[in-house]
Amino acid sequence: MATYLAFLVLALLIGVFYFIYRRSIATAEAADDEDLQRFMIANRELHLERIDPATWDIAIQLAHGDEGVARARYIELRVRQMKEKAAAEQG
Repeated sequence: MATYLAFLVLALLIGVFYFIYRRSIATAEAADDEDLQRFMIANRELHLERIDPATWDIAIQLAHGDEGVARARYIELRVRQMKEKAAAEQG
C-alpha cells in the first residue's frame, strides 16, 4: 500500500511539473519579437518619471500600495497597452 501511495504522489508531482513546464513554454511562445523593446520603453518611462497616471494608479492598487511591486505591475500594464495598441493598428 505504501508503494502504491508513493507511486501516486510521484505521478502527481511529475504531472504538476509537466503542467508548469508547458505553461511556461506557451507563455514564451506567445511573446513576440517586439516585447523586449516594449519592456525597455516602459522601464524608461519609470526611470524618467514620465508615467501614465491612470496606469500608475491601477498598478498601485494591484500592488496594495507597495511601490516596488507597483513598478513591476506598471511595466506589465504598459507593455500590455502597447501590444493592444499595436494589434489595433494592424487589424
